[in-house]
Amino acid sequence: MRNIVPAVPVELLPPLLQDFERLIGQDATMALVRHSGGLRIYIPTPERVTPDHPFAHEIGLDNLLKLAEVYGGEAHFQLPKAERALIQVRNARIAHAYSTHKTARELAVEYHLTERQIVRIVAEMGVSAPGDRRQATLF
Repeated sequence: MRNIVPAVPVELLPPLLQDFERLIGQDATMALVRHSGGLRIYIPTPERVTPDHPFAHEIGLDNLLKLAEVYGGEAHFQLPKAERALIQVRNARIAHAYSTHKTARELAVEYHLTERQIVRIVAEMGVSAPGDRRQATLF
């Protein structure tokens, strides 16, 4: 599994992803979202699951079998992207980094956002920088 996003608030996930999270856990669910979120997917029946299946590479064979037992053989369906949950996690990471050591400029570069967006996110999260960074550079 790659590109795992930890600590996504389950209540922000769409209902289908909440079900997936209960079946296979959050790491595997979010790995599947990163791989195929927003796309129509098909989960094979358990007897048609193989180690070569692309989802088996993303979430592991055991997790794919768990999904196949519940969703296998159903018509293609769209896998949600979970954007709201992922944005909230991103914003929390930005606010934490800003409050501990990074500047708005550094975070803008890191997250491919504008400095104005970073400042807005930090303000919405109610976070302030440790000390006045401008004063520290004067002396």
